Amino acid sequence: MAMLARMSRQQNWITLFDRHSYRVLPISFSTPQGAIRAKVYTPINIQHPPAVVVVPGLHRLGMEEPRLINFAESMAETGIEVLTPQLDALADYRVEPQSIDIIGHSAQELAQRAGAKQVGVLGLSFAGGLSLMAAADPKYSDQISFVAAVGAQDDVQRVERYLVEGQTAWPDGRPLTVPPHEYGWLILLYSHPEDFFPPADVDTARNSLRLLLHEDVDAAKQEAQKLSPKASGLMNAVFEHQRDRFRSKLLADLDKHSAEAVSVSPHNHLKGLKAKVLLVHGEGDDVIPPSETEWLARDIPEGHLEEALISRAISHVSLEDQPKWRDQVATVHWVALVLGDADREPEGVETTGDPH
Repeated sequence: MAMLARMSRQQNWITLFDRHSYRVLPISFSTPQGAIRAKVYTPINIQHPPAVVVVPGLHRLGMEEPRLINFAESMAETGIEVLTPQLDALADYRVEPQSIDIIGHSAQELAQRAGAKQVGVLGLSFAGGLSLMAAADPKYSDQISFVAAVGAQDDVQRVERYLVEGQTAWPDGRPLTVPPHEYGWLILLYSHPEDFFPPADVDTARNSLRLLLHEDVDAAKQEAQKLSPKASGLMNAVFEHQRDRFRSKLLADLDKHSAEAVSVSPHNHLKGLKAKVLLVHGEGDDVIPPSETEWLARDIPEGHLEEALISRAISHVSLEDQPKWRDQVATVHWVALVLGDADREPEGVETTGDPH
């Protein structure tokens, strides 16, 4: 409850409960994918604190995204050492398999820093699904004790079709018709502008779409003025939110690039999972629909799913302002399980007395 209150920036007595000072250290570590920038949030005066990698979702600011910083700070204040890696692909709205390896290497880096064999991983949005795939990879599975996935995907193709068609289904066949967020189909256009715009206009169209995803509409329109007349007409349809104009072409494009979606989908890729898993999803999530968490729950190997919660207390990856008390209690319970998993004695750490 104290951690959730701190995350919500509340000013009351409970935020003072078990509160620790912490320091933030920018770091860089080497991987086969190159040097990875990260931040480490370390609680002060705690010997061998629990350790968790927190992975940002799709956002241009990456590890500098304010909500992620707030999340990491709140966990550090709760006595947990946190590493937040910079995943440049996700910061550029691209869900790519290379990010799975970066998550795995981040877990190894934090485990080495913490002097433990295992750490936890908490992934937000598409990073939640990628974190599960990293934990199932034999290269990293021994270093990851648990994965907490917030608003994660099970099948990227199913999510993409939801973003285009505006509907999907729960595992039991019930329809889910929450209108998707406007930027969802923009991400699909941005992923492969070469399939929608003339070759000479691709770079300019990509730049304009990127600015639109950054919510800088004026700059996006200014960039679009460089487009040819044909491409300009298409981009104007984007500015006017004419998703239906692109519907058939988008669906064909999803089929064309289906292998890419499969490569970043936990579905059928979790057999090597050794970690415990906690899932939580916002009931009104309009980016990755909440049905994905029910599909994920079916794909988690038997005995590894600790909790799956679909809650009105969160939206996509943020807390709602005034959830009902039942939703608050369920969310507190879910967070308590995460903290409990993080707080277990790290394997391989030599301690004298109470390490926490």
